[in-house]
Parts: sequence; C-alpha cells; structure tokens
Amino acid sequence: MSPKEYEYNEKIHAAIINPYLSKYDFDANCELIRKFNIRNISTTLLYLRDLKEYFYNFKVNLKTYISYPLSDLPNDYVNDLIMHAKDLGANEIEYSPKFFLLSKNDDDSFALDIENISSSDLPVTLIFNKQRLEEKYFKRAIEISLELGIDNFQFGDGFGAKPSFIDIKEIPKLINRNHLLKIVGGIKNLDQVNQLLDAGVNCVGSSNFYNIFKEINSN
Repeated sequence: MSPKEYEYNEKIHAAIINPYLSKYDFDANCELIRKFNIRNISTTLLYLRDLKEYFYNFKVNLKTYISYPLSDLPNDYVNDLIMHAKDLGANEIEYSPKFFLLSKNDDDSFALDIENISSSDLPVTLIFNKQRLEEKYFKRAIEISLELGIDNFQFGDGFGAKPSFIDIKEIPKLINRNHLLKIVGGIKNLDQVNQLLDAGVNCVGSSNFYNIFKEINSN
C-alpha cells in the first residue's frame, strides 16, 4: 500500500513518556508534533499540564497513562489519578490492568479493576503485553475486557519484547475488527508502520515519531 494512502498524523501517536526529558527536548518534541500535525499524544501525568498549555490552541488528543507499566495501583488511588488527569486536561486514559489477579484465578477482582477504570467518563484503552502473559491468562483477560464493553486495546508496552507479526495477525481474531487495535514497542521507521497498518492495525505509538515523519515527508 502506498504511504500516501494513510493519514499518518492520525495513525501515529506520539509518545512523550521519557522521564529524563529536558525542557529543551520537551519543547522540541512539541514543535515537531505541531509541525507534523500529529493528532494523538500518549503521555504521563508528569507532562500533561505542560502539553495542555502548549497545545491550548491546537487540536490534539491527550492520552494519559495510568498504572503504567507496573499495574500496581490500588483502585481508590487510580480514581484519584483519573480525576487529577481530567483536571490537567486528559482526553483519554491508557491503563495497565492487574493481570496478577488472573493468575490467582480471581477473575471477579480483575473484572472489578476494569469496571472501575471504565466508570470514568473518559475513553479507556487497556494495555496488554502478550509476551509477558501466559496464553490462557492473555485470552481470559481479552474475554473479560470484551464482556465489559472495552473498545480500545493496546498491545505492547514499550518494555521487553514487542508483539510479533504472528501475534499481530492473530490478535484481531480475538478482539474482532470493531475494536481499536494499537501497537507499541520498537517502532522506529516508516516501513514498520506500514507493515502494521497493512496488517489491520488501527494505529501505532512511538517515541521515534520524528524519524518516522521525516521519512514520510521525504517520500
């Protein structure tokens, strides 16, 4: 498929999560997002207020990670962080569920964890790292999420192995084409982006968005 057939500014989500960014680097990232008209940013609470202020007159969707990547926050604390994120300008939440509960055969508590995050009035994307989960727990997590009405799924978290192309072809069969599928991890060039989009992935997340858009604009 020709690169020009994809709306890359919608399909490629800029990730601003590096806790060691200097103010200079942060501003440079923001300038590039504006330059390339990137419409989606995945970030942490650390940068959310500054991003909101920088893009006050620019249409951009701010997605905020909660309980990422350790899936270790109590539900009451998660609720407080969601309220805080909303106050700072978040439009969506990207959340790492408590997969450990599934290994304890505690499906009910896992479901409650997802229901809790879904009870906010912000759209929610659940984050899965298939390479770190036993197959039976991975499939059960998907089943429960779908039963609870989750529409958006991210596979890969930027830590450890990234989703394989075999997985990427199989995952849509589990969540079906009506749900959003986002892939994250090790995406550094335009060829990787095109392969994923050609395979049916809806969008990708990358902190290497500058190099990718540099390629796009050189074609």
